[in-house]
Amino acid sequence: MKWKRKTVDAVFGLANKVVPAHQEIQNSPKSIFILRNNDLGDLLVITPLFEALRRRFPDAHIVAGVGNWNIEILKLNPHISEILPVNAPWHNKFIANQSWWDAINYIAVSSESRELAKRRFDIGIDVLGSYFGSILMMRAGIPYRLGVRGYAGGHTAVQQYVEYNEYEQVGRSALRFAELLGAAELPECRPQIFLSQIELEAGEHRWSRKAEGVDQQAKRIVIGPGGGFVEKCWPLENYAALVKMLTEIGNQEVIIVGGKQDREAGRQLALASSLVRNLAGELTLRETFALVAAADLVACNSSMLMHVAAAFSTPTVVLLGDCFPSAKQHAAQWGYDGNCHIFGKESAQKEIYTPTEVMKIICKLLKI
Repeated sequence: MKWKRKTVDAVFGLANKVVPAHQEIQNSPKSIFILRNNDLGDLLVITPLFEALRRRFPDAHIVAGVGNWNIEILKLNPHISEILPVNAPWHNKFIANQSWWDAINYIAVSSESRELAKRRFDIGIDVLGSYFGSILMMRAGIPYRLGVRGYAGGHTAVQQYVEYNEYEQVGRSALRFAELLGAAELPECRPQIFLSQIELEAGEHRWSRKAEGVDQQAKRIVIGPGGGFVEKCWPLENYAALVKMLTEIGNQEVIIVGGKQDREAGRQLALASSLVRNLAGELTLRETFALVAAADLVACNSSMLMHVAAAFSTPTVVLLGDCFPSAKQHAAQWGYDGNCHIFGKESAQKEIYTPTEVMKIICKLLKI
């Protein structure tokens, strides 16, 4: 397998010469393309990169290339000039067919790929770093390209690259692209979501419609039982036990959120009490963001919701499923300092956390 990868890297190195690099472009680019055709949390965690690039190149046309599922995340972002749909069939959960043929076909003949080539970008950044990402940037004729070495390939087809480090926070790794381009002033390594005043007020209003028996001092708790893969999730029966304990101590308002696929899970959790509302599958992404912005605490799996909570510094309890071998490693790569608390297996913790253990943690955080 290693020799195959080395062969591919060598071929990419030769292909790199087909689209010559112009070193002076990196100092004063007119346009920059950032590829992030990955999942929701993957985009959220790297959003500080847009601000870093805007600080470094205030007059550049900065374009984010993302899947249609991610466009809502970047709305109202003042650091982005334009959002382009890049529904590329690799490294995401939203496109069913992701064979090498599907990827090559997308790069070669798709209308989105042709549109990229028309734009004649000066700089291209493949944040994930892959063979297909590098091919797409070369297909688009981007003369100065940045990628990642040590993850999914393609680094021999770029001019500069970031070293993949599984113990470095993903957002911090993304900011290294800005550093490679000369940025010295970097924003805080925390997701950025920009909501309008109307959106924020709507999120607050959802909480103000109190369930029976809840007063104005009630703690607002968002529960997100969904996640990308079942094995990565804290068990649903654990969430059910946790929700029951939360409602039994009183003066808590609990709202369940998630996608359409989480509706049934939300329905089951809402059976615990009239103090629990199930909005899973009912809210748009941005409505969910606004709800979290007004919450006192979020409890969720390692999912998009943990990054949303981090954007608003909402205290978060992230519950890892059985497949994660190290909570510390996961926290190093995906967590945030301060309000984000990640709990799972470790050398001294051989099993995932129980509902009773999590309840004690939540009570301590909320001081109840």
